[in-house]
Amino acid sequence: MTPVREKRSRLVTRHLKCDTDSPICHHCKQAGIDCDRSFNVRFREGLDLNNDHDIVFPERGIWPHPRGPLQFHDETIAIKELYCVDSSDTSFHPNGTLDSLYDSSFKAPAGLYPSPDQFELPVSEPPSGPQSSTSPSTPHLYSEDLLLVILSLDALVWHISTNRVFGNGAASQTQGIHLYHGNDPGPSLPSSPHRNMHESRSTDAQNTSFSGREAALIRNYVDNMALWADITDPQRHFEIEVPLRALEEPVLRYAIFAFSSRHIDRQRQKDISEALQYHNRCLQLLIPVLSGPRNSITDTVLAAVAILRQHEEMDCEDNQFHLTGTTQILNTVSSFGSSGGLGEAAAWLCLREDIYISLISQRPLQTDLHRFKNSNVFCREDDFAWASRMVFLLAKVLKYAFNYDRTVNPSMLEDIGEEIENWNTRKPPTFQPIQHVPRSNEVHRRFPEIWMLLPVHVVGVQYYHIAKIILAFSYCPSPSLAYESFKQSRNIEKVVRGHLLTVLGLAKSNPRAENTLFTARHSLVSWGWILRHRQDQEAAENLLRDVETRTGWDVSQSIQSLREQWCDGSDDN
Repeated sequence: MTPVREKRSRLVTRHLKCDTDSPICHHCKQAGIDCDRSFNVRFREGLDLNNDHDIVFPERGIWPHPRGPLQFHDETIAIKELYCVDSSDTSFHPNGTLDSLYDSSFKAPAGLYPSPDQFELPVSEPPSGPQSSTSPSTPHLYSEDLLLVILSLDALVWHISTNRVFGNGAASQTQGIHLYHGNDPGPSLPSSPHRNMHESRSTDAQNTSFSGREAALIRNYVDNMALWADITDPQRHFEIEVPLRALEEPVLRYAIFAFSSRHIDRQRQKDISEALQYHNRCLQLLIPVLSGPRNSITDTVLAAVAILRQHEEMDCEDNQFHLTGTTQILNTVSSFGSSGGLGEAAAWLCLREDIYISLISQRPLQTDLHRFKNSNVFCREDDFAWASRMVFLLAKVLKYAFNYDRTVNPSMLEDIGEEIENWNTRKPPTFQPIQHVPRSNEVHRRFPEIWMLLPVHVVGVQYYHIAKIILAFSYCPSPSLAYESFKQSRNIEKVVRGHLLTVLGLAKSNPRAENTLFTARHSLVSWGWILRHRQDQEAAENLLRDVETRTGWDVSQSIQSLREQWCDGSDDN
């Protein structure tokens, strides 16, 4: 043993331990000896396994029977490319990451995806720099953001979920879905972003006949789910045009199938294997297109991503991958917000989806509202235009009221508040309830009963009351006296509770307007703590369970969170 070790041993025998001072610990310095720290790592011999424990794969183990040729992939290369950035040449290759991260069983044959030289996404280059060789004159949509990476992560998350659901090969046995196993031609994918899925569409259009299950899925979407997107659209693009396009657009068809399957199987939450498969197929088509030039992002692509976002909202844990996708598309391709047709209808759907998240997270909107300034809803005088204007006004409130990074100009919120009151004063008489019954102490009458003429009227009035709630919290001054502050907070709480009960009553009283159930759920998540009476709390829980039963939205965490908030609050009147 070296002298240093002997000195350190003497130090240890005196029950002293080297401290963290650098370069010499305090104890050694006082003792006048060299400080020789050793690694604080200990190893244990063996793992205390039984002698009869077999540490290799046992002979009794059952291997799954492969249904096609096996291919082994080294994932470390693809994973390394996601983290290592070369300043001289930084490119993201969906081809490489998709094969290893997305699903090894969905191995694409040669030539199905573009080669890296044909199909690369420069991340480090500014927008004004040279473009990819795919299209020198056309700028890429995602040259600076990582939307493509987000979609790949979405595919990875769903792939993990698929493995958890499927187990040993059960995925290939799901009825009504033809899976792709290497030697199978599988779904036709675009070989170049320039083709904008034309090759896929033309090939798939030759066989547009649906199986019995697929026919049920698309009919369920048209009958029960399209109105969720068309709530402020008089031309009902998602009910009429989207199913028609789905006959020729596989990316739209798979998005509908995934969303509708999740809705049909909403009573069997653990059986989501079918929805997962359709979701993965849709991602296989979306990722190559989103990496292409900007003109390849059509209204069909935006509609498909918006539908996938609706599908994503039904999860218990919302990763918001597709919300990022829709906002990036809207903020980059400025024409959708005022283009008319399916593109504008999808843009308004994406805006409402962003509003939902802003309400829950209490953060500003991500969508650039200037993209909607040329929309004709600000010129028309029909009821659908009036409802859309209220949606836009609520978005303006959320844009400024939740902007905590900077001091919000009170006069700006006051101006928006005047616009909202002007809307309420000048709105057409059709927005008045056709029946209004105040709430009572009865168990099933804790919310006011408010019958509206059409679902579009419910949305307009409901969004108005939500905007009033946000403004009530935003207008709070700070009185110096404690009593005045307490009195003001109680007054605000009373105002907010009145608007919240109206929001919940509108949702419960108009069953055809299922969108309002979503909005009621988001409002309860944000302000449900303000319900003090036990009967009101029970009525709120019953409404949330009705949301899950009718729409498939998972509300278990919402109910649990509300119960915790109610336990923290008082039971005063």
